[in-house]
Amino acid sequence: MEYSRRSSGAKAKDSNVAPVSKRNMPLGIFRLLRYHTFESLLSVYPPVYGACYSFMMNHKSMPFAEFRNIILANWLCATLTHGTICTFNDIADRNFDGQVERTKNRPLPSGMISVRAASIAFIVEMAVSVYLIYATLGQDTALAYIPVWILFVIYPFMKRVVQWPQIILGITMGMSVLPGWASVSGFEGMWTITPMVLVVSGIVLSVYNDTIYATQDSRDDKKAGVKSFAVLLQEYRILYPVLTFVGFVHLLLVAYAARAANMSAFFWTFGISAWAASLPLELHMLDPMQPKTAARIFQMNIFLNGWVTAMALLELCVSTYL
Repeated sequence: MEYSRRSSGAKAKDSNVAPVSKRNMPLGIFRLLRYHTFESLLSVYPPVYGACYSFMMNHKSMPFAEFRNIILANWLCATLTHGTICTFNDIADRNFDGQVERTKNRPLPSGMISVRAASIAFIVEMAVSVYLIYATLGQDTALAYIPVWILFVIYPFMKRVVQWPQIILGITMGMSVLPGWASVSGFEGMWTITPMVLVVSGIVLSVYNDTIYATQDSRDDKKAGVKSFAVLLQEYRILYPVLTFVGFVHLLLVAYAARAANMSAFFWTFGISAWAASLPLELHMLDPMQPKTAARIFQMNIFLNGWVTAMALLELCVSTYL
């Protein structure tokens, strides 16, 4: 997954022609996986969150050691899957990345790694991801990952043809709740209201996060004619109203799910309230004319989402095992 902006009808020059002296394949693979950033955490939270809710609603009798292993396996598999998809995304976007100031030093446009080496790395990473998911979380979870993989592969190409690629990414992120649910309960109850609400809340939250992030490049994107939801909203001068609406809808959805799972006052106080307090703060901080504000908010949301996921885990452990 890539939190970025591009899609252009214009031809892009092949930027993967850097001198061989710049080659550093191990470092290039590492950076293609995005393991030098905290970005992968945003892909980890949905399946872990889904596992927590599946446990709270269906399997509170599960031994602690078994649940702990499921959470750790979800974390590992989501991290590797995210890195694999980032590798694919950078291969697909390599010619556009080289034309954007913020992304021109990524491994492929900078020449750190060749397209062939990156493609081989992607194939190996994909094989390892599928094997680990099946081996550690089982067949149901592997099947639940299939739509996630398909959407992740489609995403970089959709950025070239639609004005709202953030929504495509949001659907992908929202669907990531289902493997977490399946890792605890299989397909039991997966298509009921609460997990579907969690999926939609993940979609809405991802659209909110990524639209804010995309404002970093909106000025350059507009000049280049690049499609972006952030550019569209700014053109119609409705960026702030739409973000406010999307953020509020997300709060309603997670509140519904928390009530359905009988979450205690602890989670409402330290989980839901944290999201509620962040919304006006982030909208106040955001200034599309100052790109660094979007980057700061994006980093804040990585840790905010981690905080809420940790509160869900703590709620689960305290209410079940203590």
